[in-house]
Amino acid sequence: MNLNELRIGNYVFTDAKGLNDIASPCEVLGILPGQKIAYKTEIAMVECSQDQVKPILLDADWLVNKLGFKDNGGGYFQHEDFNFFLFHVAEDEYYDCYKQVPSNDDTGDFKTLQHVHKLQNLFFELFDEELINND
Repeated sequence: MNLNELRIGNYVFTDAKGLNDIASPCEVLGILPGQKIAYKTEIAMVECSQDQVKPILLDADWLVNKLGFKDNGGGYFQHEDFNFFLFHVAEDEYYDCYKQVPSNDDTGDFKTLQHVHKLQNLFFELFDEELINND
């Protein structure tokens, strides 16, 4: 994973195991010299190298239960507070995302996403708001 893709507050997996030897999502606290990141676990602040960081695949559980999206059915998800939509393309395992624009504006575009940190980064770029884990 390329550390240049990460921002403070992004969620990733690391090679480190959490409680009961199960990997759990970690929140990036900082990018450190030497291609390392600092992250928060359930019990401590830790650091690891770039090759120990893994992206989290987007799925319905993350969207609905952690990031505050509403499942509109048929593969469509909408953020509860913003006109921001995702459509799950199941056969290719990614999500198309759309930001609703006025009907007379042809700038409506979409981007494909597969990972939680990329959705967090795009959301911040579009709305100047952090997309945080509500869990």
